Amino acid sequence: MEYPFISVVVGIRNEERYIEECIESLLCLDYPQDSYEIIIVDGMSTDKTRELVKKYPVRLILNERKNVAAARNLGVENSRGNFVAFTDGDCKVDTLWLKTLVNEIKSAPKDVACVGGPNLIFDNDPVFGRVVGHAQETFLGSGGSAQSKNSTKKYYVSSIPNCNALYKKNIIKEAGQFDERFIVGQDGDLNYRINKRGYKFLYVPEAKVLHHRRGTPRSFSVRMFKYGMWMAELFKKHGEFVRWYAFLPSISILFAVFSLIVYPIYTAPVIALLVMGILYFILVFVTSIQVTYKMKSKYGLFALFVIPIQHITYGLGFLYSFVNSLFVSKTRSLSDS
Repeated sequence: MEYPFISVVVGIRNEERYIEECIESLLCLDYPQDSYEIIIVDGMSTDKTRELVKKYPVRLILNERKNVAAARNLGVENSRGNFVAFTDGDCKVDTLWLKTLVNEIKSAPKDVACVGGPNLIFDNDPVFGRVVGHAQETFLGSGGSAQSKNSTKKYYVSSIPNCNALYKKNIIKEAGQFDERFIVGQDGDLNYRINKRGYKFLYVPEAKVLHHRRGTPRSFSVRMFKYGMWMAELFKKHGEFVRWYAFLPSISILFAVFSLIVYPIYTAPVIALLVMGILYFILVFVTSIQVTYKMKSKYGLFALFVIPIQHITYGLGFLYSFVNSLFVSKTRSLSDS
């Protein structure tokens, strides 16, 4: 086989805990050493991350804008390959990861812009992180996205998260690269634009990446809130929902508030809310049993709390983005007048 030159880009910030594990896995890839480069783009880390990176034969680029979108753009701009692979600093790639992705993109139809694989869970991560990971593999936790549910079949998908992805570089540039206004979800935005140009994404289950799920309930809530904000920003940017289920948590929250406000006058909304709540609890309970079975641990029942936390904070983030936009718009109109 003729191996094309690949640029592997890793955007990081304050990853001293995991960055060595990530780099060492990339250096041990079953791929010709002279046929790929590793580009680490550091967002001005304040811990020992850069010191650790400098120990390895990789290219280190500083990202003064700090966010991941800027890191990936810098990686693309400084890459030597016609193909660019992405992973994250808290990931560990399988030995055959790159070779599998390259084989797939070379044999795929010309309209395939990107290939990627599953986002797997470390067995030694903290319990809460593993519960989050397994909960997000379920339909209720991810809406059915390929890399979250870790399908064992190869098929076309609408998007591939950049913790495990290989792109044709010219298509990234054709689509306008990553939008650096987005703090999270830059890959979803780019993939949406690539999709609109008629290109496809191929999910490949054999291209495996392990991804650390760090977290406490607080950090998880903050992240989900940010994802909700990001989805609202995507909607405002493109004028349509990138994911069909994005608005459901927000609609549910608004309906709950409305029902409680009108309760003294109308009881029907509260009765409907109660029925919906019971159905939701049943779905969450069934999902928690799924998680318990996957984990083979009673701690899987924590999903009873993880999933509602995810939905509520995501919905609040979505709503906050719209309310904030209205407030900013009104403030500007008042100042202009």
